[in-house]
Amino acid sequence: MNSYFSYCGSIVFFTLLSSFSLAEEVAFPDNADVAKTFESNLISGLKGQKVMVLKASPDASFQKLLLTAEIGGKQSVVLTAPLALPLIKNSYSPASYDGFNVGEFDGGKGVVRLVDTQGEMREINYKPAVEGKYLYLKTVEEDNAQYRFNLRFKYNSEKKKIVLEDLFVVSNVGSCDRSVLNVYAIKSSALIGVALEDFNGLDAFGYLNKLRVDSGSDAVDREKLMSVDVGENFDQALRAYKKNDLSKFKELMGYFIVSSDEGAVCAPENYVVGKYYYPENIGWSNDLGFLLEQSGYFPEAIELLSYIVSKNPSRTVAYLNLADAYWGDGKKDLAIENYKKYNSLMSQAGKAGKIPKRVLERSQS
Repeated sequence: MNSYFSYCGSIVFFTLLSSFSLAEEVAFPDNADVAKTFESNLISGLKGQKVMVLKASPDASFQKLLLTAEIGGKQSVVLTAPLALPLIKNSYSPASYDGFNVGEFDGGKGVVRLVDTQGEMREINYKPAVEGKYLYLKTVEEDNAQYRFNLRFKYNSEKKKIVLEDLFVVSNVGSCDRSVLNVYAIKSSALIGVALEDFNGLDAFGYLNKLRVDSGSDAVDREKLMSVDVGENFDQALRAYKKNDLSKFKELMGYFIVSSDEGAVCAPENYVVGKYYYPENIGWSNDLGFLLEQSGYFPEAIELLSYIVSKNPSRTVAYLNLADAYWGDGKKDLAIENYKKYNSLMSQAGKAGKIPKRVLERSQS
């Protein structure tokens, strides 16, 4: 019985290796050649896995990426990605290069871990995400503090290759606290599905720079994602509001307001829409606008709600929330204008009897 399972296990093991660059094709590197190494567990069934980055020779423009594993009692190379890690000269410093950093993270169900331009790890809600080990390539540019691409590779058991499964771009606020502004999953890209061993980092880097410019338009198939902490803060703030715990409510809503390092409140136009407008979840954005208004953050509420009605002119309740925010901010003319728009939409929908009394009173001011 034991021999049978040992035999079957060997078949699976060598079938798994057959799609990779095997040990005899690439000499195992000397320690002096290794720029970076870390333990790995990308492929189930391979023992002692390690990811290695080899230093580039003086005349080379790429570092070599290797995956090694224990085979026959010794560490051997099982995969090579010779073009994955380019050294791209930049104007910032002759001693630095743009390109990609490599690392490995655990993936959770419905959550991905991404790195922003400040080097901070962020947990992001992403429904398609499944549990497992992922190899990450993260773009690095010395003079770019506004966005970073995260490329997530995973072993594909059908293809028997490590392939690019997900592509994300993380943007940071360009001023104030430089916190995360937005995160997009790029749903359709020529890079998705490319095997790690075939990945050309130089070509990909140029492609991603162009994609970043285009990713702000509807021409790119993308999905805006919400960070775990933003979603949790919203849920807690809403619960505090419903319980009439005004002190806790105000405290929690303060987490949505960006300030500079000196403590000055950041201008709403610099971040509010980028952070909190979700085209696939307008109801959430509208509710946040309402909570901002209720907590006294009128300029922030106005910035978000104005954008919502500009993009969704039939969103009736947003006009009411916007009017209340203008009223609270002392801009009565603009408040009345939006109260009247709300009245009109409610009447057209046959809901005039549900218009709040304050709306009718303020509309006549």
